[in-house]
Amino acid sequence: MENNLNNQNSYINIYLKEAFSKLGKDQSEIVKDLGVSQPYVSSLMNGKKSVGKNMAEKLVNLYGFDKAKILTGEGSMLVPQIEEVVLEEEEEENYLKAERSKYGLTLSDIYEHTNIPMKDLRLYDVGEKNIPKKVMRLLQSYFERVEEEYENEQDNENKDIPILITEQYSPSVKVPYYNVDFAGGWSSEGLFSQYKPSFFITMPDFERAELACNLIGNSISQRIKSGSIIGLRKVNDWQTYFPTNEVYGVVLKNDLRTVKLVRRAKEKGFIELVPAPLPEYNDPPYQTETVPEDYIIEFYQVVATAIVERIAY
Repeated sequence: MENNLNNQNSYINIYLKEAFSKLGKDQSEIVKDLGVSQPYVSSLMNGKKSVGKNMAEKLVNLYGFDKAKILTGEGSMLVPQIEEVVLEEEEEENYLKAERSKYGLTLSDIYEHTNIPMKDLRLYDVGEKNIPKKVMRLLQSYFERVEEEYENEQDNENKDIPILITEQYSPSVKVPYYNVDFAGGWSSEGLFSQYKPSFFITMPDFERAELACNLIGNSISQRIKSGSIIGLRKVNDWQTYFPTNEVYGVVLKNDLRTVKLVRRAKEKGFIELVPAPLPEYNDPPYQTETVPEDYIIEFYQVVATAIVERIAY
């Protein structure tokens, strides 16, 4: 039973990742469409988060996603209209465990808000007893309320994050800034989806950016001054095409990260990371590095830079 649940969640996550990839929208657009936080959207797009009924409805209405596929892991890639999900017997057995796992709820939490006897909840949770229709409706109503509260919490978290106020301000721009160095200040590729940003950037130049962080170092100082804030936009399917000799942030499998000019190498399947330091910072000289394409796990285009001498909120 546990393996069935894990497989179901895996199918849902794979579907979400593929569906967002085919959608052709960037994270900032989806954040505006859905009205949720950037970390929440990032987790959705990377297949790391399941969704409830309310969010599923939004995804169906906005993008034509398959509601059954989102909620149960079954169905086709796209659907022309919303379809009602009918739970099969095995899915009913898994329903309680799957729903409470989304929000980290215990059986005691559910008992406290529904008054369903604990002995029955335990049997429903492990699939040893079918959930009666009356109890199912009660559980569905409860989890819908939990989902609404969860999404409201996401919105409230955003409200608690300061907004960077500068002379250049655009109300339509709201890019999360993380106070870390791209190359050396974080230890996981999931940082930008798992932690709250330090503040939001509203400068018009960052309109195309999905997130922002610091760049410390002089290896690219002809293009970007050390200490700058850089706006990043993730490039999907970069192996097929990317404009060469532009500045990109690259994350490698060994957890090393760098910002360099990037171009195709003469040898097929490799790229070159090209430094561009100012002369005063090039002794000893920086060297061009050649890296296999399949050694790269994340590829970001640097779409904006700024020097902020003094931050005001």
